[in-house]
Amino acid sequence: MSRFSLIKLVDIAAFALFVLLSSTGVLMHFFIPPGSGRAKTVWGMTRHEWGEIHFYIATTFFAVLVVHLFLHSSFIAELFKSDLAEKSSLRQALGIVGLLVLFALSIAPFLLP
Repeated sequence: MSRFSLIKLVDIAAFALFVLLSSTGVLMHFFIPPGSGRAKTVWGMTRHEWGEIHFYIATTFFAVLVVHLFLHSSFIAELFKSDLAEKSSLRQALGIVGLLVLFALSIAPFLLP
C-alpha cells in the first residue's frame, strides 16, 4: 500500500469516527439527557450503554488521530524548520499556547476531584 493510500484511508477513518462520535454525543445530549433514567432508550439501549459506545469511538478516534499525526510528522517538522515559520513568531506563539491549552484540557479530568 502506498503512503498516499494509507493517508487517505486514515483520513476517511478519522472522518467516519468523527461523524459517529458527534452523532452519539448529540444523541446522548438531546435525546437521552442526564437524569432520563433507564426508561428512555434509543434502539433498546440506555444512556449508559450509548455512553460506553461513545467512549470506545472516542478512544479509537484518538488512536487514528495519533496515526494521522505520525504520517504527517515530516510535514509538521518542516513547518518548524521553514523560513516562513521564522518570520511568523506570532503564529508559533499561538500554536504553542494552543498546544498547552489542549494539553491542560486533556489532563484536567485526571487532576480534578
